[in-house]
Amino acid sequence: IDSPSSTKWGTTPLSRPSAFALLMKSVSISLTVADALNNMRWISDLKGALTVDVIIEYLQLWDLLENFELQPAVEDTHIWQFSTSGSYSTKSAYEALFTGAIHFSPWERIWQSWAPGKCKFFMWTVAHKKCWTADRLARKGLRHPAACPLCDQADETIDHLLISCVFSRQVWFAVLHDLGLQSLAPQAGERIFEDWWASTSNRVSGQVQKGVNSIIILGSWSLWNHRNRCVFDGISPNSSSVIRIIKEEMQQWSFAGARGVSHLLALAAPAT
Repeated sequence: IDSPSSTKWGTTPLSRPSAFALLMKSVSISLTVADALNNMRWISDLKGALTVDVIIEYLQLWDLLENFELQPAVEDTHIWQFSTSGSYSTKSAYEALFTGAIHFSPWERIWQSWAPGKCKFFMWTVAHKKCWTADRLARKGLRHPAACPLCDQADETIDHLLISCVFSRQVWFAVLHDLGLQSLAPQAGERIFEDWWASTSNRVSGQVQKGVNSIIILGSWSLWNHRNRCVFDGISPNSSSVIRIIKEEMQQWSFAGARGVSHLLALAAPAT
């Protein structure tokens, strides 16, 4: 605190410890830091019960103020602790709201990719493992498929359905192969959908990355819909049908404004 004339006592973190502040209610709001520190007047203004916490904070504050010197000739300076420059900005204030929060890594790929809202919401449930696949239905004691409805070879989880199922891997390879991106298709040893999506997205950049993220959302959504038709409508799994639907939807998404998808389609178009 530089200038003693304008800064009010009780408005700075230095003068307001959590419990100790309860004793300052009777202090006039016009009291300045200079007034409070003059002959240690702040001590005589203390009112209230002296609990153990308050006594501890009182001693801590005493130690802080014992050698504290004001500089009357220097104007007050406000230092914003949430930025390296010490200056306030709305960005630093917004980021401070999330201090200590747990970072959820897939959020950017989900919400900042071009895709219809229903597809993004589905991917959000995928990321949180909230899809009603057989494993989750079983945990809730509900009827569920005995095996994956698409391959009938393994227990169904959302990771299996989207990444390790042989049916799904066939779909991913066919779709990405037509775009010249077959090297990005999931391999047999990959088991976690989120890990595959993250690594795949990181292997490309720019418009290609945007297009790949949109296509992964579209492919996942299409596989989920086909799975549901197998479960609820009794159709047989048909990878050719899923691949055809994905390709048709890619064209529609491109027309609707998915620039990354349009970029991939343009790169894959045969030269004339």
